[in-house]
Amino acid sequence: MLWGTGSPARKPRFELGGWAVVETAPGEHHLVGIDLDTGAGQVSSAIVRFDAVTMRCETASGRIYVLHETEGLSTREAWYVWDVWCQVNGIGSWSDVTARYRKAATSE
Repeated sequence: MLWGTGSPARKPRFELGGWAVVETAPGEHHLVGIDLDTGAGQVSSAIVRFDAVTMRCETASGRIYVLHETEGLSTREAWYVWDVWCQVNGIGSWSDVTARYRKAATSE
């Protein structure tokens, strides 16, 4: 079952584990991961800013996502949410661009 996260005022910040960044055919980048507060899969709106030093992303909704390294965390639910999000939003193709973000973080 999927549900929205409500307004950014209700939950302005997510601690995201097992994260990945995907690029849709229109060129938007989205976070896919696990909300560490609830254990639920999470997909963000489009990333508008990424700070490689603090590992924080701001998205089009105004939310802040703090990215955490979480080895061994199952991300199956996150990818399920991503698949459904793609169906709902008519996204036929996408690519994993996580390596670009990890590289930016290690070169800071």
